[in-house]
Amino acid sequence: MEWLDNILDFKLIDLKAFKLTVTNLLILLVVFVLAKLLIRSIELLIKKRLAKKKVIDEGRSTSITQIFKYIIYLLTVFIAIESLGIDISIIFGVFAALGLGIGFALQDVFKDLISGIIILFEGNVSPGDILEVEGLIGVVKKINLRTSLIRTRDGVYIVIPNSKVVNEKVINWSTNTKITRFHVAVGVAYGSDIEKVRTLLVSAAQSNEMVANRPTPMVFFKDFGDSSLNFELHFWLMDTWQTELVKSDLRFEIDKLFRENNISIPFPQRDVHLIQK
Repeated sequence: MEWLDNILDFKLIDLKAFKLTVTNLLILLVVFVLAKLLIRSIELLIKKRLAKKKVIDEGRSTSITQIFKYIIYLLTVFIAIESLGIDISIIFGVFAALGLGIGFALQDVFKDLISGIIILFEGNVSPGDILEVEGLIGVVKKINLRTSLIRTRDGVYIVIPNSKVVNEKVINWSTNTKITRFHVAVGVAYGSDIEKVRTLLVSAAQSNEMVANRPTPMVFFKDFGDSSLNFELHFWLMDTWQTELVKSDLRFEIDKLFRENNISIPFPQRDVHLIQK
């Protein structure tokens, strides 16, 4: 195996050059403390710059800070290695040789790492955004280099590989627009007063405080069904996180209004013909 021979040929650490003294330890401590202070300063600077531009976006601030944080940590590790007298070029050579052998085994890991860098630099997804991935809806709590942490409506934290966010179909409800349209479907019995149905549906939407007044709610007559006349109530929301709650409240209100106005919601009906022999 050529890649294994390449690794064995490397002299990892020159013991004569490697010096672990009290001075080196103090240098390492100072380097990591300075890195922490530098990261903290960058966080404050980014927040101040965004505040001056009147861009109040915690997600964007966190993503930019995360990028600088990884760069600073990487430089800090290189400086620490050099201070111990270790030749960085040798380490790079070892990683290059290892990459030939384990590249295929870790290709998914590398794919997630590259995807994490893409997410952080593009800024299409940020902490605080509401994502829908494969029917699962949740708030992005943290974006790391390899994975993203998402909190669902049930309060469950789920770790999703960054490659799934980059390569698959993902809906970001937070970046579409400030206001998003949803709908509730309902069927009424044949013979119902459809103009009254329209009025009651609009009234149900307008009575909900979470539904936006502009654009105004609209009712669409979708189709003549087998057992019902099918309608859809379309409405707009500012807070997409409350979508399911608003839909539920609207269904409660629609059922109440229909009962008060003698509008019936039919159940599927079938005619059964019995043939006697």
